[in-house]
Amino acid sequence: MANEGYWLTGVGEQPKLGPADVYEPGEGEMLIQVKAVAAQPGEWKMQEGLIPIRIKYPIIIGLSASGIVEKTGPGVTRFKPGDRILTNTTGVIRNDARFGAYQRYCLVPERLTSNISDMSFEEAANIATSYTAMSALVLHLGLNRPQIPSPAATGERILIWGVSSSLGIFATQLATQAGYEVVGVASGRHKELATQFGVAYFVDRTSADVASAASSLGPFKAVLAAADSAEDQVKIGAILAALGGGSFLSTMGVRAGVKLPDNVTGRFAQYIDDYLDEKNSEFTEWFWWNYLEKALAKKRLASIPLTVIGGLDKAGEAWRILKKGENHGTRLIIKPDYTA
Repeated sequence: MANEGYWLTGVGEQPKLGPADVYEPGEGEMLIQVKAVAAQPGEWKMQEGLIPIRIKYPIIIGLSASGIVEKTGPGVTRFKPGDRILTNTTGVIRNDARFGAYQRYCLVPERLTSNISDMSFEEAANIATSYTAMSALVLHLGLNRPQIPSPAATGERILIWGVSSSLGIFATQLATQAGYEVVGVASGRHKELATQFGVAYFVDRTSADVASAASSLGPFKAVLAAADSAEDQVKIGAILAALGGGSFLSTMGVRAGVKLPDNVTGRFAQYIDDYLDEKNSEFTEWFWWNYLEKALAKKRLASIPLTVIGGLDKAGEAWRILKKGENHGTRLIIKPDYTA
């Protein structure tokens, strides 16, 4: 068994493939053979030093992955070698190359792992990213937890800006499973995609009257900006101001130079940390071991279309595409054992 990883060697430096150890799992940990990794926008920002995390180089990053359990450490009871799983490896938080997903074998925590049965590894790696949407909706926006089967309608609506993004699509599915109606905003070309995943009302973000059209569908129990530029945030501010004020949750926080109305605020949350915080231990166990496994078994969570970029050596290309905004309505996947 030989390991190989995609190493970051310094801020802005060209990453490179290189050998890596085969790690021994510790308490509550597992060694997995990585089969697929879902590329995420934050990764190119880490590679370029744009995210304020003090990185210990050389490092292997990557969070949302799927694979096969190779070995379990002390205290692991829910999984055994040979199990097919999806996971959040926690590699970025730990600043530890052993937990980075962009390698053939990595360590993962049992607490942040779910069985996937016969689901494809590519789809499973993407669905692993749904932890972000769940944390945003439940922990940070205070919405009800989704249920299977779905509960009765609450009669309340939420607004998701950037609804065609992977985060937006997962948030839509989770919100509807909690009984909320979703008003989704995205480019008009994504209307069919959005409605396919449960958006009740769609607003074209490129239309001149997007703010008035969206505000006419309010009020909103919560507002999530799943993908938002500075220009988008100005429009979100106008929507909330028209409804008497309020706040929105953003993946990036309020952009530099954006002036929001006096009665509107925007905020940022670091979702990854939520699942390692002991005060959220019940929520963490519920999500990974209860809700997610039940949703997968009953096929209640679906992915946006997937694009396999290639093997580990193509991770940099995936980040380039994400940086340039060249992918639309799709999730980029890296497969360590990929062969053309």
